[in-house]
Amino acid sequence: MPIEVTMPKLSPTMESGVLAQWMVKVGDQIKEGDTLAEVETDKATMPMKAYDDGVVAIIDIAVGDEVKLGDRVLVLAKKGEDPKQVAEKLGGKSGAKSSPAAEEAPAKKSEGSHAAGSNGQESSGSTTVTDTEEAPESHGGRVKASPLARKVAAASQVDIGSIRGSGPNGRVVRSDVEQFVQNRGKAPAAAPAAASAPGRSVATERIPHTRMRKTIAQRMVEAKKVAPEIHVTVDIRVDSIVAIREQLNKQLASAKIKLSLGDFVTKAVALSLRKHPGVNASYEPDAIVRHGEVNVGIAVALDGGLIVPVLRNADTLGLREIRQGSEALVEAARSGKLSPEQLSGGTFTISNLGMYGVRQFDAILNLPEVAILAVAAAEKRPVVVGDSLTIGTIMTVTLTADHRAVDGALAAEFLRTLKGLLEEPASMLL
Repeated sequence: MPIEVTMPKLSPTMESGVLAQWMVKVGDQIKEGDTLAEVETDKATMPMKAYDDGVVAIIDIAVGDEVKLGDRVLVLAKKGEDPKQVAEKLGGKSGAKSSPAAEEAPAKKSEGSHAAGSNGQESSGSTTVTDTEEAPESHGGRVKASPLARKVAAASQVDIGSIRGSGPNGRVVRSDVEQFVQNRGKAPAAAPAAASAPGRSVATERIPHTRMRKTIAQRMVEAKKVAPEIHVTVDIRVDSIVAIREQLNKQLASAKIKLSLGDFVTKAVALSLRKHPGVNASYEPDAIVRHGEVNVGIAVALDGGLIVPVLRNADTLGLREIRQGSEALVEAARSGKLSPEQLSGGTFTISNLGMYGVRQFDAILNLPEVAILAVAAAEKRPVVVGDSLTIGTIMTVTLTADHRAVDGALAAEFLRTLKGLLEEPASMLL
């Protein structure tokens, strides 16, 4: 029987995905593990892999379309099956899109270019696209646009008919709408003459929310609504770690590895979580789940928001492995190449703003995790030692905990353990 490929769950919080790019076309031979498409989730752009061998018989979804989990995106003809017969049999299945496979590729903006359908024939509704044309319309005057493009245009209060599409047959896709809105925002806004300064124009920019930003907003509001937070702050003197870090980085220079203070924090956090399993936990309505693994999420700032890839079994890793693992996660996050496995399974999160010189801050919980650690900058401050005043390198950290699962005493004990490990780093070897 033919294989109907549906939209998979590529991130823990994903409910739908936007087809960003097809990597295959009708007629292609597919092997298990091949990348079929790139899908924009609420977290990042992720590859959609094939789990079976076959030949692409039908492609249901156009680039730029939003697809719910479980909806069909393409059909593979198995060995011995005729792809054309499969397409004839399943092509009109309820819920499938009518967009032909060839329309998934970007349109070529040249005189006389035409869009071809999935059967290789020229589409009866094809329109020649040139650089001077207005936004092309389909039969009946209706503008050709993807559902997501229409949704973004409506949210941005934009007439989609005024946008020239870059998709097949002049189809307006989401990127066209976003670019239109961005260019519109750059245009000088008309202002009353009496209220504006001579020779000065002030532009107002309206930036539509990305899927990532919408998800961040939803999760942050949810965390604030449902979880009663407590915040516990402690100052940690890290002079010993600073000295050890300098020594180790000299030894690791030949391997081009440079440890950061954050690597020591990650190691100490992981060991502290192993000692205090009540903090390495998730809250559920009928239970608190204490996790067997210590999987530390490392918050990474991107242009469009924040993402939290996961460093698995961090308590078993050495400092070198933590540095290499963290660098790999950050690079994958910023290049949009994180795998679903790298985005799932976290049991605790670290948010580090030390590189920005922040002295102290409170982080918002990453539900369903019951705690998150906010790490600020290590800076020189006055320190009282006995009856004397000296200068020490101090780093302030704040634990935000879900009071439904973590009491104040447990939060304080966790931070006491963390402080002890970072102020006496040799104890991490015990």
